[in-house]
Amino acid sequence: MIEVYRKIIKQPYLKRLRNIEKGTWVNVVNPSEKEIKNIIYNTNIERQFIYDALDPYEVPRIEKENDITYIIVRVPQKIKKELVALPFLIVLTPEHIITISREKLEILSDFLSENIEFYTSQKAKMLIQLFLKISQSYEKYVKNIARSVQGKKINLKKLDDKDILNLVEWEEILNNFISSLVSNISVSEKILQGKFIPLYKEDEELIEDLVITSRQTLELSKTTIKNISNAREAYTTILSNSLNKIIKFLTSITIIITIPTIIASIYGMNIHLPLENNPYAFTYVNTLTLILMVILIWIFYKKKWL
Repeated sequence: MIEVYRKIIKQPYLKRLRNIEKGTWVNVVNPSEKEIKNIIYNTNIERQFIYDALDPYEVPRIEKENDITYIIVRVPQKIKKELVALPFLIVLTPEHIITISREKLEILSDFLSENIEFYTSQKAKMLIQLFLKISQSYEKYVKNIARSVQGKKINLKKLDDKDILNLVEWEEILNNFISSLVSNISVSEKILQGKFIPLYKEDEELIEDLVITSRQTLELSKTTIKNISNAREAYTTILSNSLNKIIKFLTSITIIITIPTIIASIYGMNIHLPLENNPYAFTYVNTLTLILMVILIWIFYKKKWL
């Protein structure tokens, strides 16, 4: 799908066009081969970069060829309730700004609904706005995960299998985010150097703030992963401790019950036994058994097995 938009100072509303023209924003989502040829014909961008944007394992980077700057970053995106980081290609040509992705990205919704003030003719500024939106998206998702993990830590004793699976899933997401954030920060720092895109002082300050925010999100991701690891270890320790208590309790009960069983077995044998002719034998044996059981109960209680 190819969408072409224009928004300029003289025309301060987003207008969708049929054809790719000068000063437009070309948004491409999962293009067909025919659409790829159309993009290449009208913008002269390299085919390989389009394919790179559609590769889910592509690594963020920035390159410049023939006055065209290619920027690949990774963007957080929910796909069928699964949170992933997808490649996102931003191309700055002398006449266009082009965005290419495999999926329809959430970060572009504010641009399309005009909740963000931007102009397609100001390519460098729009690029920075895209980067800020990407950074905010990472921050939002990481904070949501961090809050959820904190809630699980508070209720460690109530964790179930589903909660453990959630922790594992969040850990995997955060590891993916960390890798993406590190690469995105590297790309932002290269842009800040001014070698690829000419920047105004105001633009430099925005990118510096962007890098700081991204680094804070990166650190929060790392901290949250540590919290997940601590929660899992604490849960394992609690579970192991509870199991040990149960085993100790059952062992104690088994030993206590064994005493009357052994005595009953001995007196059930068809041989001469002490007190066999005593009319109070039953009382004596039961009393002895009870005393031994009470002694064992007291010992196990002192050892905190009961």
